[in-house]
Amino acid sequence: MLEKQKIFFVYPPSPIMNRADRCQQPTDEMFIIPPIVPFDMMMLSTIAKKRGYDTKFKDYSLSGETAEDFINDLKLYNPDFLVLNVASTTLENDLSILKKADENNLLDDVVVVVKGAIFNFNSYSIMQNYPEIDVALRGEIEGAFDEIIQYKNFSQIDGITYQINNKIISTKNRALSDNINHLPMLDRDIIDNNIYIRPDTKKPQTVIVVSKGCPNNCFFCLATNLNGKIVRYRSEKLIVNEIMECIKKYGIYDFIFWSDVFNLNKTWIQNLCSLIIEKGLKINFSTNSRADCVDFETLQYMKAAGCNLISLGVESGSQEILDNMGKRIYLDKIMDAVDMIEQSGIQTYAYYVLGLPWETKKTIEETFRFAKKLNTHYASFFSATALMGTRFYDYIIKNRLGEINYEMPYLLPSIDGYELKKEEIYEYNRKFNRKYYLRFRYIFKMLFTIDSIQKLKTYFDMFLKLINLK
Repeated sequence: MLEKQKIFFVYPPSPIMNRADRCQQPTDEMFIIPPIVPFDMMMLSTIAKKRGYDTKFKDYSLSGETAEDFINDLKLYNPDFLVLNVASTTLENDLSILKKADENNLLDDVVVVVKGAIFNFNSYSIMQNYPEIDVALRGEIEGAFDEIIQYKNFSQIDGITYQINNKIISTKNRALSDNINHLPMLDRDIIDNNIYIRPDTKKPQTVIVVSKGCPNNCFFCLATNLNGKIVRYRSEKLIVNEIMECIKKYGIYDFIFWSDVFNLNKTWIQNLCSLIIEKGLKINFSTNSRADCVDFETLQYMKAAGCNLISLGVESGSQEILDNMGKRIYLDKIMDAVDMIEQSGIQTYAYYVLGLPWETKKTIEETFRFAKKLNTHYASFFSATALMGTRFYDYIIKNRLGEINYEMPYLLPSIDGYELKKEEIYEYNRKFNRKYYLRFRYIFKMLFTIDSIQKLKTYFDMFLKLINLK
């Protein structure tokens, strides 16, 4: 009997972060952002197994292992394909392991495939510096990957950049699928599901991809450029089938419904929630929304189906900053949305971005005052990070605002602003993330959400971490 061919999926030994293409967030210094399952690799693993491959996944950053550990595993597993996730902010560190593998003569018979948002915008120059890469995936990667592992001629595969005979060639862009019901269920067998947990309850939590696409093209977000302006939804039945598999096979009841923007199609949401209720599935799920897409009727459906948290991209408490970034939303609409969500019995999580080019001491203080006024259950203050492919990145280049810095993404801003320096924004970031959670009004509010010893312990641990934050 012939031995199965093997594919090794890897998150490299870089800083711990969530590596979803549009959402490349560090987690080691963020208080309530848990590691998210590597659903990109899990999806590709499902595709590979259907083609008869043996697959293995390892996250070297989360396990605390090094490049040397990767080299040892590569020798031991001896794969036919190596698939590497590359983040925009850790690109050089991520790809350095390929050079080490090549120095050890471990890539001679391995097809090296890389994926990551940055290859949509800069694959040619990256591959010039890294001849170890055979092919980079661009756009929606599932179809191209499936053709690659069937050994289809690279020149006939849309949506890739490949190297052959010292030449780098990009094929035409792959058209976005009109229907995403072809997306497979995630291969949850290749990970330890108990590592990826809900931060408050410490119970296993997984991702279900429910839609792709966003019409909003926010200033610092990649979603529209990567997944298109038209929102494409998975069928309610397929989503519920995946939920049921998670419950029956893995004992998972907590979910992140992953979308670029969840709350646009109210009929689809209500149908999905109704089916979850009809099946008697006692689950918890979190998701995201724009503040101006919230309505109370749909929230009631979501709450009845198990929604426990909605995250909102508030971004700023300054209307001036919101207008400059083209957010197309008003502060009073954000307040109304938070009130509506909390009245429905669902918790709120607000994201804020500090240090966009127009930020001043006045606007940044307005943001913190607004955050305190909203008093959402959770809040994260990120420093502005310009990823290639965003309008933010293009603005920096067009206006010659300086070299983009990824030294501490989401903590230290990418650039100095017109008024505030990077280091000043970093200090505001640390101060706001600490002060927000140490307010009496906030602590009093959260006391009423504690319904288990585990939650009490989690909140106490977070309190101690905040007290010791420098």
